[in-house]
Amino acid sequence: MSAKKNPRPAGKRPGPQPDALDTHWDSLFQSLGRIEIVLLIGAILLLLVLIYTIQSILSPFLVLGAIIFLLYPLRGYNLAKKIMWLSIILFGIWFISSISSLLAPFVISLALAYVMNPFVERFERWGVSRWVTSLFLIIILLALIVLFFFLVMPVVLTQFEGILDSMSRLIGDFDAWIWNSNFLKVLEKYGVSSEEIRNTLTGSVAPKLEDILKNVLKGLLLVASSISNLVTQIFYVVLVPFLTFYALADLPKIRQRFLMLFAHRYRDQVESYLKSADAVIGLYLRGTITVALMQGIIIATIFSIVGIKYALMLGVIATIFDLIPYFGLIITMVLAVIVSMFSDPPVLPKVLFSMLSIESLRLFETMYLSPRIVGSKVGMHPLLVIFSILVFFYFLGFLGLLIAVPTTALMITFIKEWEATRRGISPREYHSSARE
Repeated sequence: MSAKKNPRPAGKRPGPQPDALDTHWDSLFQSLGRIEIVLLIGAILLLLVLIYTIQSILSPFLVLGAIIFLLYPLRGYNLAKKIMWLSIILFGIWFISSISSLLAPFVISLALAYVMNPFVERFERWGVSRWVTSLFLIIILLALIVLFFFLVMPVVLTQFEGILDSMSRLIGDFDAWIWNSNFLKVLEKYGVSSEEIRNTLTGSVAPKLEDILKNVLKGLLLVASSISNLVTQIFYVVLVPFLTFYALADLPKIRQRFLMLFAHRYRDQVESYLKSADAVIGLYLRGTITVALMQGIIIATIFSIVGIKYALMLGVIATIFDLIPYFGLIITMVLAVIVSMFSDPPVLPKVLFSMLSIESLRLFETMYLSPRIVGSKVGMHPLLVIFSILVFFYFLGFLGLLIAVPTTALMITFIKEWEATRRGISPREYHSSARE
């Protein structure tokens, strides 16, 4: 026999239920007397005065602790839980930003391990232990670092000083040519005083031209010196190889531990995102670094053969700036033209050769090297590439120039996956269709 449902009382209609948090506060204030309310308000005011008094020693640690202390008893409510999580996220961002200099060795080590991981996995499939391959790669990395900073870097700095000296001599030769030529006599016929021209050139034009050229080259040296100082610090030189070895040997465990941070129902989705990131970032980093090294070696070699001065310095600069799409080519070409002007005569054929050779290398990279080494997964429209480079450079400086393209490509990949999920396509189906 089925149970009868209780009829709804007549004259009562179901209305909106009061919010649980409002009900809690209403019951709280109803349980307090007038004296208790006055004391509570006074305590809150005194707390504000205390916070104002100790604001000089107030830190995010104290603020986060106070928020959790106040809201933890109300953690069952959705609003209190969101406020606590938002506070923890903001505190985490501040904490990482504050210790970013301490995290730099770890970030560099993880990046190096990420780049070298495919070699370790390939030897692991052949039966070689991960730590053996990792140790071999770290020894090669240390050898390359030592060779660069003890053999290549002194030559580059010497060539840079030679460019500054050549620039000063060039400006002096130009000044002497002006006064020893018939150029001033022609101007005097038209009423232009030679003394005024002399004062203008010696007092304004020549110093400004020299300052502009020197500032351009010093800016490039500042970038190179900041990078070299970052790498050659004793702390980094000693610590980074060890961190890279352990990160490279235990990279699968690190990846698995990272997945364990997420709830079980989200791990498949996070793992698919990691695969997408590896397909984009890993391919871009390994391919772009390989292409940049090849370009720098080719430029240094052919410029040395032709007789263009400071070829090694140009090769190093080309390697660094080749990591920046479009703009790197322009910067390298301008610098190559300027440096070629300081070569032994005849100068004009060397200037033309430097321009044509860099443009030919760009076409070779675009049509052959990049498609074969980098692949097409990072392919973006040129307008989007230029826009992303400008935006990242505005906010992050030189570092933004290096990470603009892979970061934007990764964001586009995540957006495409999100759109595929909204259409009901699973991550596996999306990746299989993308590979096809």
